[in-house]
Amino acid sequence: MDVPSQVMPMEPGQALVLPLPLAKAEESPFPGPDAAPPGEPSSPETACQLFRQFPYQVMSGPHETLRQLRKLCFQWLQPELHTKEQILEMLLLEQFLTILPGEIQMWVRKQCPGSGEEAVTLVESLKEDPQRLLQWVSRAGAIPRS
Repeated sequence: MDVPSQVMPMEPGQALVLPLPLAKAEESPFPGPDAAPPGEPSSPETACQLFRQFPYQVMSGPHETLRQLRKLCFQWLQPELHTKEQILEMLLLEQFLTILPGEIQMWVRKQCPGSGEEAVTLVESLKEDPQRLLQWVSRAGAIPRS
C-alpha cells in the first residue's frame, strides 16, 4: 500500500508520540479544527493513515497506546465537525477500500472517492477495461490464473 509522502513509515519498535494539548475544564476532549501543531497529522487523511498503521508499543503500555489511537481517530473522523452518518460513511469507505485487491485499492484511493458509492462506481468503471481488471485481480490472487 502506498503511504502519502508526508507520512513516514514506522519501523517495528518505534513509538509514535503525539502529545495531547493541556485541556481546560470547559474545553471539549476532542481535538479542535485548528491547524495541527508540529509533529501532528496535518490532514484527516494523514491521521487516517497513521491510525491504520499504528503499532502496539509494549513499552508505552496499553493506556498510552489507546490514548494515542483515540487522538488519531478523532483527528481523522473529526466528530466535532461531522454527523454520525458522515462518520459511518467514512468508516465504510475506508473498510471497503481496505478489502479491495492491492492494485485496485491503490488506483481507487488515487481517485479520492468521497463516499463508498463513489468508490463502488470507480471499481465498476474498471469493467470497461476487463483485461486490466483481470490482470490486477489475478495478480492479487483473487482469481486463479488459467
